[in-house]
Amino acid sequence: MVKGRLSHFPTRRDWCFLAGGGFIVLVLILVAYYGGQALTANAHTSDRLIVYAFSTQEEVLSQGILPAFEEAWESKTGKDLEIEAVFGPSATLAGQINLGAPADVAFFSNAHHVDCLKVGRMVRQETQPSVIGYTPLIIVTRPGNPSGIASYADLASDGLRLLHADPRSSGAGEWAVLAEYGSVLLESNDPIAAGALLQNIWHNVRLLGPSAHSSLTLFELGAGDALVTYEQDARLALARGVPLQIVVPTNTILAQHVAVIVDENVSYFERPVVQAFMDYLLSNDAQGVFSRYHMRPVNLDYAGFPSLNRTFTVEDLGGWSQAYHQLVEILWRTEIEARLDLDPAPGFLDPEG
Repeated sequence: MVKGRLSHFPTRRDWCFLAGGGFIVLVLILVAYYGGQALTANAHTSDRLIVYAFSTQEEVLSQGILPAFEEAWESKTGKDLEIEAVFGPSATLAGQINLGAPADVAFFSNAHHVDCLKVGRMVRQETQPSVIGYTPLIIVTRPGNPSGIASYADLASDGLRLLHADPRSSGAGEWAVLAEYGSVLLESNDPIAAGALLQNIWHNVRLLGPSAHSSLTLFELGAGDALVTYEQDARLALARGVPLQIVVPTNTILAQHVAVIVDENVSYFERPVVQAFMDYLLSNDAQGVFSRYHMRPVNLDYAGFPSLNRTFTVEDLGGWSQAYHQLVEILWRTEIEARLDLDPAPGFLDPEG
């Protein structure tokens, strides 16, 4: 007898095997189909970039950097790029981002505000900000310098009415505290004398602006005799025709402005355009744009900029962590802020006015 294979109907086990295999094949087909659809859609949709930046960078970013990068990205990729920009006081922006503001890239007046984002777990600990440029702290006076101001020490003169960016919200306010204190400390190595000058200067402060930009606006409108601010912002104002005079103290701090990727807000698919933007900021093209808007470039080639006598950096004061804690948190907030004798804010800054 010739033995042959008997035919039979599939058993329950056979059906389970076939069904399982068929399900896997179906899943693979669906993944391939919808994955291809997603990639195709991604290739044709526009990219988006959300930038948060401290107030003095509004002009250079809005008029120069962002349009130039948008054009470069669209030319390279063939995709539209939508850029949204938000401007405000540096410390305030850091707080907003920690509370969930959707920034992809943040421009801060100093690296301390990046550390704030690391504490808030919005930026990874290993992420390093990029220094995008430098600007010294200077003193702005009325044309002709009627008060005869030549140094930070002169800001303590009796009867002088000072404007100041608020160190609680403004990076310029923090930098100015460091400039005023450090101008004496690095000359005399005497922290007591440096602290005394800082207190005497702030005895003359009559009005605080929430940011460097708003403080300069107050000065333009006639408030105060002098203001400590960024060289960049003051020279932009001069270019607009604002009547003022710039005094460069013999010993002043060189502010380092930074940009950083807000890691928590940037997805894998968004990372290419965000990283390309960060790379662009350090390119010769972008640095040329920053220079035209009076920010000194990262390569320290200051040809075409006014010369400086002596400058120091935050590293000379122990770095931002130490300087912020000792000078802003302890010295300014504990011994100076509570004793301020401020004038009422002008009506245009009053939300009810």
